[in-house]
Amino acid sequence: MANNRRRGISMGARVLLFSSLLLIALPWLGYRYIDEMKEFLLQGQEDAQLLAARAVASVLHGRTELFYSADDAEDTVMETSALYVYPLENQIEVDGYSGDWGVLTQQARKFDHESVVYDRRDGSGQAVSFSLLLGEHGRYVYLLVRVIDESIVYRNPKYRRLDHSDHVRLEIIGKDAGIRRLILITEGEGQVSVYEMKPDWKLPQTGRPVYAMTGIWRERSDGYDLEIRLPASWLDTQPRLTVSVANVDSPAERQLDLLLTTLDTAETGRPNLLITRSPELDRIIQGLGSAEAGICVVDRYRRVRGMYGGGYDMNSCSQKDTVGAELVDEALDGVPSVTRYQASPGTSVIIAAHPVYANDEVLGAIIVEKSSKHILSLQHQSLMKIIVATLIVFLAAILGLMLFAAWLAYRIRRLQKEASRAIDEDGRVIVGHLKTDQFAVDEIGQLSRDFSSLLSRLKSYTGFLESVPRTLRHEILNPVNTISMTLQKLQADESSQPMLNSARLATRQLEVIVQGLTEAAHIEDALRQDDYVRFDLAAMLSEYIANSRLKHGQNRFVFNGPHSGVYINGSALRIAQLLDKLKDNALDFSEEHSEIVFGLEQKRDKIVLFVENQGPVIPEQVQGSLFNGMISSRPGEHDRPHLGIGLFVAGRIAELHRGELKIGNLENGQGVRVSLYLPIA
Repeated sequence: MANNRRRGISMGARVLLFSSLLLIALPWLGYRYIDEMKEFLLQGQEDAQLLAARAVASVLHGRTELFYSADDAEDTVMETSALYVYPLENQIEVDGYSGDWGVLTQQARKFDHESVVYDRRDGSGQAVSFSLLLGEHGRYVYLLVRVIDESIVYRNPKYRRLDHSDHVRLEIIGKDAGIRRLILITEGEGQVSVYEMKPDWKLPQTGRPVYAMTGIWRERSDGYDLEIRLPASWLDTQPRLTVSVANVDSPAERQLDLLLTTLDTAETGRPNLLITRSPELDRIIQGLGSAEAGICVVDRYRRVRGMYGGGYDMNSCSQKDTVGAELVDEALDGVPSVTRYQASPGTSVIIAAHPVYANDEVLGAIIVEKSSKHILSLQHQSLMKIIVATLIVFLAAILGLMLFAAWLAYRIRRLQKEASRAIDEDGRVIVGHLKTDQFAVDEIGQLSRDFSSLLSRLKSYTGFLESVPRTLRHEILNPVNTISMTLQKLQADESSQPMLNSARLATRQLEVIVQGLTEAAHIEDALRQDDYVRFDLAAMLSEYIANSRLKHGQNRFVFNGPHSGVYINGSALRIAQLLDKLKDNALDFSEEHSEIVFGLEQKRDKIVLFVENQGPVIPEQVQGSLFNGMISSRPGEHDRPHLGIGLFVAGRIAELHRGELKIGNLENGQGVRVSLYLPIA
């Protein structure tokens, strides 16, 4: 039987694939839900931070003493000339090196030609500039002055005046509202001398150094650095300080050539205001804040006055003397606002700002800043839980589906095997009832019962068809015998001889038809009852050709092949019956007096027995169906009926000998060749 099984994806694989696609969608849906939840939490954090900023601002409403207060005439001057004092995390070692200041050096404020208040040479001298950085830690205020000066003129101790060399001046308003004028001067690198000066900055007041103030001078290739430490107790509650750099170009003349100062030229002579963080503000926001969020208080000039928390790196108020963000501008205009920005891939920072009022005037703003890292951490934890849960469910579902698909496929294969064994290769139903899953209540059980019902009806019908030849033989032979006896009685009448001959011919034709039908119906059972032995096919074929020559004439049959030594397993009687069918078929289709050639060849593990005859060729439309039975392509009319049973019987004999029978036209188009392929014993 030809193998008609088609290759493709099995049912179990389809169930597994489809279910896997559905299961894969579960973590995607979970991720989408968590992503939406993250957005919802971020929006909630924005609202919470704005409420937190409003709460802190409510505590500070009306607390004008915590913010700088000045009249309108000084507002512009303060905004441009105020100096910011940065809070320092660690104490600065006064050694003249800037390494202790770290990244704060980037916040140093620069002063160049715009800060010149005295120029003896009207711009023709050397260009001098400096940068200033102030910090506060504990009981001290630290200053880092970095001066760019191509030529440094140090102090000559022979001169009594202190303004004949390069030096730095400090002007401080103390707690008693008095002005202290201090000069820092040195004869070379190292420790500087500090003197309190008279108003003209030429001579010291007492001639004794001020030891409470320390400074170290370090020379650079392009100038010098001066690191200073002064007691914070010298400063007032609203401290003021002016830093000036005096430059002397000629060591011979020793005259003051240039003076640069932090004091704005438009001011009336008061030192610069120092902006420091308010300790009381720090205490207030420390009690209101949390370690996760950073709280920053700025005044109306965007100066940072207090800060707490924000232990992460994105605090918008850290290391800045002013905050100029658009969000802070809106808060200083009286509009609360909140914004969010991307600090790093996947991490957002939320900043909320709210104004602080004194009556209808805006004193400053509260900035609350918080990272979304904790939300991302929660999202990551939730994702990990979903992934683990999904993986467990996925594996359990896959395992369950695989077991279910394997069990389902096993049941179907078992039903398929039993159903395929119910019908033999010739199409006969040999089993009328299937036992596989006959009592199951699912679809496969119903399918098994439907198959059983179908096979039962089919077996009943095929049994009926198989009994038809026997019934016809019995029913037809009785009237045929009666007709034969009647014909014998009428044989004495010579006038009825033509009619008697016609009746005898019709009787013989009926006998041939009955014999052919009976032979075709019983060939399978007869072949299964035969005994198979090892015999010499060549010897049997030689003897068969010799007998055929005696019966049909010496010149009709030709044999090409060995006369002995070719052995097969089978029934010699059935092989002779097969040869009879092939011989009769060749005689019927061959031209009169033409040769019929029998041949025997041995090819590897096969034996080829063929019969060739000269005559009409087989039409193409019937070549593939000649072995099916009831197919005949004989031209013209014959006195014998031909039902196409001969080749059908020959094909069955060949199959039960594990052989194959093929028929085709000769290459010259003048005849037919029938070939029998049998295995060697």
